[in-house]
Amino acid sequence: MNDRQVAAIAEGVTGAVAATGAAIYGGIKSGKLNRQAEKILQGQKDYNEQWWNVKRNTDYTQRADVQAAIKKQRELLDEQYKRARATNVVAGGTDEALALQKQSANQALAQTATDVASRVADIKDNQEQQYLGRKANLEDQERLNLQQRSAATSAAASQVVNAGINMVGSGAQHYASASGAGGANMDPEAIKGAQV
Repeated sequence: MNDRQVAAIAEGVTGAVAATGAAIYGGIKSGKLNRQAEKILQGQKDYNEQWWNVKRNTDYTQRADVQAAIKKQRELLDEQYKRARATNVVAGGTDEALALQKQSANQALAQTATDVASRVADIKDNQEQQYLGRKANLEDQERLNLQQRSAATSAAASQVVNAGINMVGSGAQHYASASGAGGANMDPEAIKGAQV
């Protein structure tokens, strides 16, 4: 083997090693970034689940605004009952009229409780829709990330194979040329056609 043949073989081997090294480095770096992205995405998913667990288990009837509305309604009804009782004493009303007033007050308080329950149901429905919307968005993001990683992996593998084929073909041409064959049997178009 002459010096030109050795140089041609060294060129092919060097190219193959460089392409393989670049592919390995790219794979390692890509894997590290993918793990970081997955950790962030998982953190968002965990936060969404925790948020939903808190909201789902909250007793909205204990909220300050709800308690204030019930208290105000009760105070108004108590005041009306006191006035009706005072009027009954002064004007000589019947106990039946007073009982009807009390019944009316209780019905009004029950209606307030029904309104509060309806409002609480609306709040919970809105929060559930918010949770489900976030969950769907995060799952779409996760699916898109996997599709992008799949495409990038495929492209990187294809590039490494093409680089290897080019380097082997180039090394073979140089080896043939150094051997005296002049590379006449090596068709560069045939080598390019073999690329992935």
